[in-house]
Amino acid sequence: MTQHPLYQIMNPHSVAIVGASNDLTKMGTIQLLNLLGGKYPGKVYPIHPQEETVLGLKAYHTARELPEPADLAILTLPTSAVPEVLRDLGERGVRRAIVISGGFKETGEKGRELEEQIVGIARRYGIRFLGPNCIGVIHPAFHLNPTMFPYPHQPGSVGVASQSGTYVTQILRLLAKTQIGYSQAFSVGNGADLDLVDCIEYLGSDPQTKAIALYIEGIKRPREFIRVASRVTLEKPMVAVYVGGTEAGARSSASHTGSLSGPDHLYDALFRQSGVIRAYSVEDLYEWAWALASLPLPRGRNMAILTHSGGPASSLADACNRFDLNVPVFSERLQAKIRQLLPATGSTCNPVDLTFFIDMTVLLEKLPQIILEDPAIDGLLIHGIQGSSYFRSIAEIAKTRVKIPPYEKVKKIFFSAMEAFVRLPEKYGKPVVASAFDDREDDAVAFVQDQSLPCYRAPERAVRAMAALCQYAEIRSGK
Repeated sequence: MTQHPLYQIMNPHSVAIVGASNDLTKMGTIQLLNLLGGKYPGKVYPIHPQEETVLGLKAYHTARELPEPADLAILTLPTSAVPEVLRDLGERGVRRAIVISGGFKETGEKGRELEEQIVGIARRYGIRFLGPNCIGVIHPAFHLNPTMFPYPHQPGSVGVASQSGTYVTQILRLLAKTQIGYSQAFSVGNGADLDLVDCIEYLGSDPQTKAIALYIEGIKRPREFIRVASRVTLEKPMVAVYVGGTEAGARSSASHTGSLSGPDHLYDALFRQSGVIRAYSVEDLYEWAWALASLPLPRGRNMAILTHSGGPASSLADACNRFDLNVPVFSERLQAKIRQLLPATGSTCNPVDLTFFIDMTVLLEKLPQIILEDPAIDGLLIHGIQGSSYFRSIAEIAKTRVKIPPYEKVKKIFFSAMEAFVRLPEKYGKPVVASAFDDREDDAVAFVQDQSLPCYRAPERAVRAMAALCQYAEIRSGK
């Protein structure tokens, strides 16, 4: 694995940045700021034809002046300057690069000729590169982020390969809201050298990566895609969004990355043959990959539903049937066990609805354990994770009328149940997927997400993620 060119791109001990300056309006400057601000541990060599220093670092006028061949070079330059700079890097011994610059085959025939020129230069010097027309890579655990956008949250286990830079970078703030973290992420752009297939091959062997998310506008090596993806999906789940199957999508893809698209039914067949799960929105892409990276696979499609509210119980049950998940009526024996813990107004048959019930140990610990012990149940969907947000809203209203206990005292009572709850998937070998109408400002939601148990912002989203788990379980079993 360490000899794979993408490993060397993602784990460089030195980086040369061509295009950074002291002008904060320039893309290369922002990339350098992100690299430094992300606490990258290696050496950084700015290359600039005029500046003596860039952002406080010694600058080099050309690649030929570098004190050593950098492990990785990043080029954010006017398109016409890329061939000469790439040639200089090759002469200095640099063998790995990311070409951020656009204006190549996605712009037409002249751009295509220029792209062929840089591919030829790269081959002459043994340079393997990502791009052109991309936005870079992110390896959070290695503190490598030479893109335009900060990585604001903890590393995770979702590997990403995208033909869109936005879906690697601008989406980060959205992903941080649910703590969906990258293992490693690649913006491949035009894929003139290293492409989606290379990324799949690499992520398939990366121990940090537990699931792979792909954003696809077109596949230039379909046979190799099928060969590599078919092998990887035997070990790791893969989810893809494909946007070139419509007339408008294909037209946009051609002007975006120069991709050759095909009709939807061909890509559906390609994904089925490869064992790839197809999503139809970018949110589903990441949310499904999050669940697949975090949870054990279900043995079947029989789901239990547990809530403290009738509306979400019905929403979960309805969505389950719409996504081919079963919601079986519990056995009399199981219902009798559940009934002992419920108020008189509660429902025991499945969904289990506690109605108003303040004891979170029943919702999050006692009932889930009883339900998951039943061999007829393959997974649990639960709605109603909440902690600090609810308590503080009530406390604000009640503070002038009754004595309110300190939140930290209340927190200790229900957080013991939270700690048991997040261990349920590992304890029972069954997936547990949660939903809540609170976000990470609620400490219970944040705690669950930080422990790698997916908690979604709506019941139906949780069901869709559970359906993806079932689909991959069937792919693995050969159904």
